[in-house]
Amino acid sequence: MKIRAKVVALLASVFVALTIVEWGVGQALLLPRFEEIEVDDARTAMKRIEYGVHQALNELQVSAADWGNWKDTWQFIVDHNPQYEQDNLTEAALKQLRLNAIAFVDLNGAIVLARAVDLSSGAISPLTLFPQGALPDDFVWRENLRSGEPARGLIKTADGVLLAAVVPILDGFGHGPSRGMVLMGRLLTDEEVAEIGARAQTSVNLVPVRGTAAEQDKVEIYESVTEVTRVFPDVYGQPVAALRVSVPRTISKGARTTVDYVLAFTIGAAVVVLLILLISLDRTVLTPLAKVTRHAVRIGKGDDLTKRLNLDRRDEIGALATEFDRMVAQVAESRRQLIDHSFDAGKAELSRGVLHNIGNAITPLRVRLSRLQQRLRSAPAGDVERALAERDKEPAGTPRQADIDEFLRLTSGELAGVIAEAADDVEVITRQADVVQGALTEQSQSARTSSVMESVELPAIIEQSLEIVPDRCRDLVNIELDPSMWAVGTVQLARTTLRQVVQNLVINAAEAVRAAGRDRGTVRFSAALLRDGDQYKIQVECADTGVGIAAENVERVFEKGYSTKSASGNMGIGLHWCATSINALGGRIWATSDGHDRGATLHFVIPVPKPPTETSSRAA
Repeated sequence: MKIRAKVVALLASVFVALTIVEWGVGQALLLPRFEEIEVDDARTAMKRIEYGVHQALNELQVSAADWGNWKDTWQFIVDHNPQYEQDNLTEAALKQLRLNAIAFVDLNGAIVLARAVDLSSGAISPLTLFPQGALPDDFVWRENLRSGEPARGLIKTADGVLLAAVVPILDGFGHGPSRGMVLMGRLLTDEEVAEIGARAQTSVNLVPVRGTAAEQDKVEIYESVTEVTRVFPDVYGQPVAALRVSVPRTISKGARTTVDYVLAFTIGAAVVVLLILLISLDRTVLTPLAKVTRHAVRIGKGDDLTKRLNLDRRDEIGALATEFDRMVAQVAESRRQLIDHSFDAGKAELSRGVLHNIGNAITPLRVRLSRLQQRLRSAPAGDVERALAERDKEPAGTPRQADIDEFLRLTSGELAGVIAEAADDVEVITRQADVVQGALTEQSQSARTSSVMESVELPAIIEQSLEIVPDRCRDLVNIELDPSMWAVGTVQLARTTLRQVVQNLVINAAEAVRAAGRDRGTVRFSAALLRDGDQYKIQVECADTGVGIAAENVERVFEKGYSTKSASGNMGIGLHWCATSINALGGRIWATSDGHDRGATLHFVIPVPKPPTETSSRAA
């Protein structure tokens, strides 16, 4: 299929797909989300209603507490003074408290005094809530008589659901022991429900309870409203009242209209744009591009790099054709030069770097081997052999044999110490030999693939790097790790490469301390996790207290072969290798210094994958 047909089909498919996606997003994501918002609003309204019910119960409990913690009530429970009822249980008092029921119960559960009130007429009559004159034996609040604890909840009565609260009867100063409890109640009528809804600024209705068990909120979505019904349990945990909240579906209605308008506009705009794009692309892109394509195919199929396109245009296609001709010419020249020079030059550069790193690793290995050799030479192995020979000649049980045995015991302990120290040296030598092997392996792998990324912590890299720093350099500096090194957390890095970079930085810092004429200096490492959009980077700073870097040399210290030291050893390679390695990882390295004898700081930044737990970050 020609590109022209593909472009037409692609553009048409894209617009059709966008239209379908837009419709699908509206139907499957946007409109359901608006429905969810309406349901959430309805649930929130029901939470406000629930809060209103609890608030009504709290008001009852506060009123009951005022009567229960009253000296006159405390005395009335004992003497049953009728004057108490005449003075306090008046029509005006009960209407002010908006009570439908009030009762005073002694510690045995007997009803000392109880009254029912019709709030509409104000008439007071005996309370029929407990017709037997006492709390039922299985009444849930009988336990509160003994404990003196207040309680509140819903009670089912013959007249309807009662909002009820009980508090202990105290002496007026909040002290006990309790002499009983005061019960106050208010019927959950339609008027009471309407007042609760007015407080919550929500439309709510009292509806019949269906079923015999309390259920979760029941959500029902209709064309114009969203309804949430909640069943409230009584003091026994049984369903006793159901309240229903109704929320108009104005959000979904407006959203559906908006989505329809947007979809219609998108379809119309898509058709117009598609036609304009097809005509413009054909004239400005497709026809000239076909010519460039045919020329590129001819170049690709043959070895003749002398042919040129020579397309006379002043737009991007013309620039592309001119650049293509220029690149073909460059390819012809570069192909010849690349065959002659690229392999040898690349191999020589890589070899210098790996030899430098191996040279740094071999030095501490040789020192450790020399120490091990000295320990083994100083071991009393010859003395032990002579003592064993003399012991074989000495008769058993003689004092000299005992002396020889004691000498063998002492020398055996000394040999054990030498062997233990030698074992430690061998372990370190093994690790240092692994460093050499790792350098060779890394170099071999780098010739074929990118560096191996490992999940590591920066302090571990510093610790491993110090093992391959020569002792003569390690003894010149104290290594300090800033807390930020741990704050960065675990990240994926090319551990082997960075370990060699840190090794070179420590060696250079130690030599700077020696050049400053100091017996000992400090090297401090700090780090930060940087974020630039979706990309993450690690920045590490290595600050020393050495001789510093002159201003004119700050930009040159990473040049190949450049060094401020004497022309001995492999000078001018370490920092250049560090820069090459950091650049190969996609990062960069630079140096700063306040001048002579004021130390220097080397900074390097490398990209890293997104860390699993961002423990420390800042904007790059």
